[in-house]
Amino acid sequence: MTVVATRTLDLRRAPLVKVRGIDYRSAARDFWADEAALRDRLVATWAGLDDAAWRLPGAAPSDAGGPDWSLHDHAAHLVDWYEIAIEYVARVLAGSAWPADGDFDGGDFDRFNERHRDAWASVASAEVRRRGEAAHSELLRLVRRLRLDAIRADDAWGWVYMVLHGHAIDHLGIIEPWAGELRRRQADGDPFRADPRPAGDGSPAAIAAFWEAEASVMSLFDEVVRPVPLERWDDAGATDDWTLKDHVAHVARWFEEGADIVHEHRRTGSWRTGPADGLDAWNAREVEAARPLDAASAVARFDAGHHRILEAVRSMSPADLASPEGGEWTYECLHGHVRSHLAMVGQWCARIGWPASGEATAGS
Repeated sequence: MTVVATRTLDLRRAPLVKVRGIDYRSAARDFWADEAALRDRLVATWAGLDDAAWRLPGAAPSDAGGPDWSLHDHAAHLVDWYEIAIEYVARVLAGSAWPADGDFDGGDFDRFNERHRDAWASVASAEVRRRGEAAHSELLRLVRRLRLDAIRADDAWGWVYMVLHGHAIDHLGIIEPWAGELRRRQADGDPFRADPRPAGDGSPAAIAAFWEAEASVMSLFDEVVRPVPLERWDDAGATDDWTLKDHVAHVARWFEEGADIVHEHRRTGSWRTGPADGLDAWNAREVEAARPLDAASAVARFDAGHHRILEAVRSMSPADLASPEGGEWTYECLHGHVRSHLAMVGQWCARIGWPASGEATAGS
């Protein structure tokens, strides 16, 4: 189904104060286009942020007196209500009445939400996103079976609008500034943990955590970067000066350099101190050298370089992996660097399919 978006305000990009001021219940609004735009905006806030960023508390205090909420808590809360709404919309379609506030801990939604928060604590951020996509799609499928005049009726509006449009708007007020701060910190290499040693003390548990982090970051790369059509990888705007292809080729080059550094240490017993001409000059030179590559070749170089550094790091002893020099080189070249660049390009990747500001859009 094609949905034509309103041209009066770009919900994906407009200041939230203006987005909040709209009467979404008006029959003049395109209910489905509004929802699609707000969903796009929400998902783009966290694109490229890794598990450590998602888990960091401090996004907002708990309304029920519990610990501060994290990005993970906010996103999981939204998904939880998608899944709850699937159940009550399905019941309405089968002939039941809409729920009442009292059905949820006697109307104490703060207590209800805090209790459900605990159930999501062990769910990985990637699984939260996967369940969110699945539940959002299913909820839209069910809601589309309702007539728009029925959705706008008094008994239905709060239960349909709130779980779709309203919930997104409310949480964007918290998530957008918090995710923006997390993005800046992740791009600058903040590990979001007290112990800066990537492989900890070299114990089996610490080494396992190192590899779990690597797998999670690379899975996030697959989730965020690989879906971008290759014909868009040379588009300007991924960051101020670099295209997406530049970022990927740059990370690939550091995979190669990192593998060389590990092998050099094995031969000499010494760790390299860094590029002789400095990081900025080295990076600029290597990015320029890679610019003749097409996007497919940049991806192939990334994959080959990743395989090469994986083999090199897996051959290291736990003591070398946990050492200050070895730990820094291996963490940064293998996955710390990847997570930094995911923070830089994540939102650009998420927004690549957005209509230009003011254009009509299509929704499903």
